[in-house]
Amino acid sequence: MGRLFFMDLRIYQKTALEVIFRDLLNETEVLLVAATGAGKTVIFDELIRRFMTRYPKMNILFMAHRQELVYQAYYKLISLWPEGVENIGLACAGTGLVDLTRPVTMGSVQTLARRELKANFRLLVVDECHHVPSLEKGGQYHKVIGRLRAQNPDLRVLGVTATPYRLGHGYVYGNECREGRSNFFPRLNFLIGLNDLIRDGFLVPIRAKEGLSMEKALAKVSVKQGEYDIDELSRLYQEESHIEAAVNALAVHGEGRKKALVFAVSVAHAQKLAGAFNARGYRASAVYSLLSSEERLRILRDFENDSLNILINVGILTEGWDSPRVSLILMCRPTKAPALFVQMLGRGTRVCSGKKDLLVLDLADNFKTHGDPASPVVTFRKKRGAESPAYRDCPACRSLGAREDAVCRHCGRRFGDAEEALERGVAPLERPLSSPLDFPGALSLPEVMEPPAPPPPAEKHKVESYRIYRTLTSSGKAMAVLALYCQKAGCVRHWMDIEGASSVKSRFYARELWRKLSGGLIPPVTIDEAIARAAELKIPGEVTVIIDGDFRRAREIWAPYH
Repeated sequence: MGRLFFMDLRIYQKTALEVIFRDLLNETEVLLVAATGAGKTVIFDELIRRFMTRYPKMNILFMAHRQELVYQAYYKLISLWPEGVENIGLACAGTGLVDLTRPVTMGSVQTLARRELKANFRLLVVDECHHVPSLEKGGQYHKVIGRLRAQNPDLRVLGVTATPYRLGHGYVYGNECREGRSNFFPRLNFLIGLNDLIRDGFLVPIRAKEGLSMEKALAKVSVKQGEYDIDELSRLYQEESHIEAAVNALAVHGEGRKKALVFAVSVAHAQKLAGAFNARGYRASAVYSLLSSEERLRILRDFENDSLNILINVGILTEGWDSPRVSLILMCRPTKAPALFVQMLGRGTRVCSGKKDLLVLDLADNFKTHGDPASPVVTFRKKRGAESPAYRDCPACRSLGAREDAVCRHCGRRFGDAEEALERGVAPLERPLSSPLDFPGALSLPEVMEPPAPPPPAEKHKVESYRIYRTLTSSGKAMAVLALYCQKAGCVRHWMDIEGASSVKSRFYARELWRKLSGGLIPPVTIDEAIARAAELKIPGEVTVIIDGDFRRAREIWAPYH
């Protein structure tokens, strides 16, 4: 098969399509992780269109867990492939549409698991594939896949998600999951990260402010199957103090924000919030599962046409819904699930005219629990004693930073002993909402290393060739090495921690180095991918070779590390 021809897509979407197409030729399960707002529906629908255009007799199945996601993918595919509308069938029993006779079938997993699938499908696309359980648990997803594989052992499966992890399980690929569980996807094939999209202007930056700590109150709420007990949580957040805090938070910090989205715990909580907001002069309404489809659609239309400026929801608008004008999110719903936390934030990060950033008012301690939404804390082992918080507090500027940071991202202060905070009289966990707190997790990390020592004498050498290969460190960690072969100087090596085996910081430097040497392309996420894409790098024809301990390094490439 030749190289696919690309239409008017973003550069990372083009790269993702190439990688997916290549890997589907060689692997039976392929996983694409794309942050909310990356346009993952465009990516897999464009892949379907191209396959069907090139191979008209091919059969493709699309599967999602909610009919809203099915319809979203269906209408996007029609817009990309209008001439193929007669080739697409819908299979959602809840809507009365079950057509399994077309070359492309788009349906819900519930309907597909109950129907006989006669077509010999070559490709299965699974949206929100973090819902696919482990192989040991089985379920409807594996039932459908098993029947498809029985008809065609060479079936290819493409999974797509923005959140490749599940509460209590861990990651949904590889081996980073709960003991005794096996993931369906062996590896992550391509990643479109949140920070990449923000840096390139495809999503807006995230700013967050937190309220008084809920740590003590939440510690009293029961936990069932890894998540807070909804009934107890609802009673807690329906207390007048919390309702009033939510309304006051919006009044103090929401000036100039025309569209606000609120996440509530329960129907009763949402209704109480709506009443409180309306009593203060806002135009608010709530959507939840007990409403009819027609009523929910009416409320959503009112929100879009400005009849409402506050939309409160209970588990309805976490997937498959977007309103780019949302510029403020009010979190009144604590969760232990990192996927839910990231999905909630994703409802407000899309770019819109006049929108500079997304402001998040966190009244649920979710940032402290999960950390940076670009790489949230994912746990899958049983706790052994108290775990350190996802965030640490700067005693100088009182802003939050990742727990692995040595330097405050906001003011540059180095973190010292814990006693510093006590000496300054700072009680960061009791900080009122009115104190500003800019959450820096969605921004690129600043350089925090010490200034480099004066370089040793250096000489220019011509680069004859280069390659990337895999090696292991003395501690057994997998690392990529960029090796330049120079005249006289021999091999000039550079470590590239593509997979973050050493630290998040070293992975950041490796990705920045790749961007520099490739002219701004999306960096690889695995060592194997880096080796396969080595030709993308534009290595200078002549480099300055310096001695660094036992290594020879090229100053032109080593510079970004300092």
